[in-house]
Amino acid sequence: MFPKDSSKDDDEWDIRIQKTGCSEENENLQMCFDKTKDWRACRKQLQEFKDCWRRHKDNETHIDMKQIS
Repeated sequence: MFPKDSSKDDDEWDIRIQKTGCSEENENLQMCFDKTKDWRACRKQLQEFKDCWRRHKDNETHIDMKQIS
């Protein structure tokens, strides 16, 4: 069995995050966790990322509904 190529996975992850429009919020969350090593200390960044993600999903749903109409 071959080892998993993590660089490919990272690229796919980065692409997915960029498509959400939340890459800055994700980066802030990752930086906070890297600095603190405690997710509880990053609640603000986590909430900002969740809010951005939710807005993206709402926009995506709105666009899908327009295409159905």
